[in-house]
Amino acid sequence: MPTDKRTPGVAARIRAIAGYGLACVTIGAAVTGLVLAVVGGLDRDAPGSLPPVRETQLVRAVQHGSCELRRARGERLPPAGRRPMAAAAHPRFYDEPPPAGRLAAALRAGVIVISYRPGLAAERLAQLRTLQTAVPRGTIVTPAASRMRYEVAVAAYRRLLGCTRFTDAAIDAIRLFRGRYIGIGPDR
Repeated sequence: MPTDKRTPGVAARIRAIAGYGLACVTIGAAVTGLVLAVVGGLDRDAPGSLPPVRETQLVRAVQHGSCELRRARGERLPPAGRRPMAAAAHPRFYDEPPPAGRLAAALRAGVIVISYRPGLAAERLAQLRTLQTAVPRGTIVTPAASRMRYEVAVAAYRRLLGCTRFTDAAIDAIRLFRGRYIGIGPDR
């Protein structure tokens, strides 16, 4: 009976491929288990948890959220030779409002500033905290320094989203507004 000299090499390759396949399946199962544990372990009713996204179009989200979009008109940049602007406020959650000049500098750098009316419910504050931590390097959350007509307002460079009531529908508008305008500014 003739022997095939390639048989031991082919068998070794098959064993190697089977070993790699088994390793991939094992790693995939471990990753899937980890993802399911994390996702399954989330408590949707925990303070700060955000509602699922219901609207994916900014204009419709604005309408459903009792909000309005505004755009600044005209260019209001400081003329050359004037003293430099203040240093930009760092993206984070603020308990006290930073100076307006620092917020303006942050807007010019492409940071989104979310302002809320003081006295906002603790659950809504927790949701704002969650919104800030979702994009920590590009979002500032601060109480409004002065009276404002909105319960929550979101500013980007030369853009404003103002919501008379902070509702779950308004959260969709905030997410979409931030997604569209984050990183936009003359200093970027």
